[in-house]
Amino acid sequence: MPKRTTTRRIWILTAVGRDQPGIVARVAKILFELGCNLEDSAMTRLGGEFAIMLLFSSPMKLDRQTLEQTFGPVARDLNLALQVRTLTAAEVRAKPSGRPYQISVYGADHAGIVFRISELLSRERVNITDVSTHRTSPAAGRGTKPLYLMLLEVELPRRLDASRFEERLRQLAKSLGVEVTVRSAEPVVL
Repeated sequence: MPKRTTTRRIWILTAVGRDQPGIVARVAKILFELGCNLEDSAMTRLGGEFAIMLLFSSPMKLDRQTLEQTFGPVARDLNLALQVRTLTAAEVRAKPSGRPYQISVYGADHAGIVFRISELLSRERVNITDVSTHRTSPAAGRGTKPLYLMLLEVELPRRLDASRFEERLRQLAKSLGVEVTVRSAEPVVL
């Protein structure tokens, strides 16, 4: 993410509404027409809803009232709950605080998987930076249970022994009846 300068301001926008074609295009068009630059985003469909969370930079002269007025018609047309706010200089400068890892969890669906895994991560002071989950439908006529997949991107504290952490996670996964995979996500420099 670029550093905040006297000529640019960093904003966060969130929007949620019924999934339909055109949401991304309409939001992106407004940002483009206002001279904004999309810095980082996460957009996804959950059930019949579509959710957007994005960071964008704008000229300093652009204020919240102008953004809200400009996005107002799109939010009404698409029935979106939309919110924008500027980030502070400290929020813009926030850096990763640990070593990046990816964790995948896979197994028969049952209550408590997300809670128990995230509880262990919290106790170990592991920061979750991204999480997505998916529950499959049971196979029709086969009597198979739905499967559950959880993918996490996390930051392990520098002081945490990765192999001991992985072993604790594997023990928890075994007690939950799921499989877990942990791998470093450190960028490879060529």
